[in-house]
Amino acid sequence: MRAEKAYIFLNYGYNKKLNKKLTVLLKNSKIEIFVKPVNAGYIGGEESAILNAIEGKRIEPRLKPPFPTSKGLFGYPTLINNVETFYNVSLVAAGQYLNKRFYTITGDCLNEGVYELPDNLTIEKLLKQTGNYPKFSFFVQVGGNASGEVLSSSQLKRQVSGAGSIAVYSLAKNNFKKIIKGWLNFFVNESCGQCAPCREGTYRLNEIFSKEKIDWPLFNGLLDNLSDASLCALGCSVAVPIKSFMKNVYPQINKSAENLQI
Repeated sequence: MRAEKAYIFLNYGYNKKLNKKLTVLLKNSKIEIFVKPVNAGYIGGEESAILNAIEGKRIEPRLKPPFPTSKGLFGYPTLINNVETFYNVSLVAAGQYLNKRFYTITGDCLNEGVYELPDNLTIEKLLKQTGNYPKFSFFVQVGGNASGEVLSSSQLKRQVSGAGSIAVYSLAKNNFKKIIKGWLNFFVNESCGQCAPCREGTYRLNEIFSKEKIDWPLFNGLLDNLSDASLCALGCSVAVPIKSFMKNVYPQINKSAENLQI
């Protein structure tokens, strides 16, 4: 790569735990640790927002193109990936890659944790191999607890693919309105406010959903608007958990409910 400089963009909490070990490990290298600002929020993990944070600018996504590979940190071409990707690249380069990856399993399960297992597992096999396949009625969220797709227990034959996070939800324990409200509150709080579709759209969605009688056509239209017009993946992903939940799981909860058309 001929890179002259490298940074590890590290969460504040992780830095408190790992700083001493990393300092020893990185001694005499060209790699610096940059601690993610406490107020960076969820959007602080978006690739171009990370570049802004390191440069001391407002932590928000950049317009693309140009992409970081052509104009990134301080205007130089920049390769930016999560640490697992670079770890796997090192294994490939050393001829030691075994087609495994890390999976994080959380929620209503017995054995929460991080597991290194083959990368071609189905969701069902992953839950069973880790002792996390529930004996009760459940659904899962794959790809992150905020923007991940929601699947019913009958849809778990598909491979996990690029999604390394699986959250398990008990149908009996969880109230669907609280779940959706939780997603909406999260997106309202974590929107950087840079683009109107996300800034105003998440607020209005939360407002509409908080009413006793929900205007579903308006709600659905706003979800589509966020997907089509948001500047970055945060706004574009708001519809993913909500629409997939209503399509894949809600019919199991209340088959006699009104047609939500989502």
